[in-house]
Amino acid sequence: MVIHQQNIYLSVSPAFINALHSELLHWPDYSASRSVILNFRHDDYLNESGGFHPVEVRLIKRNEEWFFDYLTDFSYMGHPYPELEKEFDISWSQGYVWHYVMGDMKIYDGEELFELWQRNFIRYWKAKIYTVITSWE
Repeated sequence: MVIHQQNIYLSVSPAFINALHSELLHWPDYSASRSVILNFRHDDYLNESGGFHPVEVRLIKRNEEWFFDYLTDFSYMGHPYPELEKEFDISWSQGYVWHYVMGDMKIYDGEELFELWQRNFIRYWKAKIYTVITSWE
């Protein structure tokens, strides 16, 4: 499966693409869909004890080809009533990389963070940490 990029171009590891493709294979016929959202959840992630951050990836289809739309890594933030908020966000369609501490990032800096993020995500995914919910549109 090839997933294209637009507006910004980051190094996307083949292992990350393979993980997404593997999750999509659970759905036999997605050819009529225009987009898909993959939600990766760790059922034991709580604001009190931490855990593995939830991740959401949206892919969109244009001219029968799949493109990254966005990737968001969430974490609990705030005190005394923590809420799940964006920690790391990449929007290919809007052309930005953002982190809650650094704000908008230069693509070069965002690429380094994304490479580290991918390595960690792949390890967690291979360890079957996540429950994956897939929504087709």
